Amino acid sequence: MRSRFLVAALLVSTASALRPQTLRTRAPTRRSGFFDALVGGDPADDIRAKEKVLPGRWRLSFALPGYDTRKNVIAEFDDLLGYEPPQGELVLVDAEGARRRAGSWKLSEDPEDKKDGLWVWGLFEEPLYPFLLLSLDSEQIGLPSGGRLQVQMGHKARPGEDQQLLGAGSVAVRQKEIYEADRMGISKAVLDIDTAIGTVSAQPVRNDERGAAAPEPAATPLAAAAEATEE
Repeated sequence: MRSRFLVAALLVSTASALRPQTLRTRAPTRRSGFFDALVGGDPADDIRAKEKVLPGRWRLSFALPGYDTRKNVIAEFDDLLGYEPPQGELVLVDAEGARRRAGSWKLSEDPEDKKDGLWVWGLFEEPLYPFLLLSLDSEQIGLPSGGRLQVQMGHKARPGEDQQLLGAGSVAVRQKEIYEADRMGISKAVLDIDTAIGTVSAQPVRNDERGAAAPEPAATPLAAAAEATEE
């Protein structure tokens, strides 16, 4: 009887660890492996949780031929602790240093090719998450209202000496379209339609540009955890 109870408890713990997009009590910045996922994690995660996944301020430069314009904003990435994959709030900073919430961010595998999901491999080693996804209303960067910008940028968990944490990417505007789901017009379906409008690039903001320095990209929690996994 006792052995059956232990087996049942192990199966429940395993199922909980394999559940994606779940709010968890441990920090999202590092997973040590399958054993840690079962027993509840490394106590050192409480310390790592104080480090930002995407540290510093970044200048996002939008080239938008679809709107015949260019836009530049200074962004910070605040964490929402306890989520996997890592995600949080996108904050824009004005010339006076005032911060305002503008949207959301999330590290991701390829959103167009999820397959079995990198989160599964993350139970055994630190996931790399090669993409950063941003979502914000178009008016947040001075574009006409009515659309939601969907931005997909490159992300390197282990940037080399000549590389940086964030890379260039694409920008699309998402709008909702209503379609009739049957010939009688009784049922309707609402679909998200993305239209490509341009590109975006990122550069870390330095001391001489703003009051705050951008920490070295290589010193991120994801990069440190990846190096520890390799060792």
